Amino acid sequence: MRSVSIPDWQLVTDHSDISDSVLLDWLRDTGSLTRRLMAAGNDDFRVEVLAEQQQPARADEAAALGLAEAHPVWVREVLLHTAGAPRVFARTVADLQAFNAAGVHLENLGSRSLGELLFNDPRIRREPIEISRYPARWLPVDRQQPGCWARRSLFASERLQLLVCEVFLPGWPPAA
Repeated sequence: MRSVSIPDWQLVTDHSDISDSVLLDWLRDTGSLTRRLMAAGNDDFRVEVLAEQQQPARADEAAALGLAEAHPVWVREVLLHTAGAPRVFARTVADLQAFNAAGVHLENLGSRSLGELLFNDPRIRREPIEISRYPARWLPVDRQQPGCWARRSLFASERLQLLVCEVFLPGWPPAA
């Protein structure tokens, strides 16, 4: 598997480096990943919260959100489990100032899926999906493996932008 040090985000429609049609289908899907994981795992789904904290924005995140590099952001990192194992690492990033000003309380989600909120609020729109290989060093220590594919997109409302990145861990999705 090819290792990367920084992501090279490209629109999913412009990317031609994926030969796995099942994986490509999951990367392109604009619906709720939570719902799709639930269905694929016969409703065996759970969210494991790894971190919810303020951090400096990574360069690629800052650029996507229109912020200066290292600008303070709110970060939520989770593992999405289905079919008995962690399948997706997800990282959500929001501008800390906008996050606080919007009065949004995402820190109260606990082990609920962010997808429940995003796909049930008609005021939130999803921007186009970008994909890239994801740096292994950015994954949780016990999940670090080179070559994992990730997708990300902005979810925006009038008052807030959330950058949601979802990394498909080795072995997911299952071959057709």
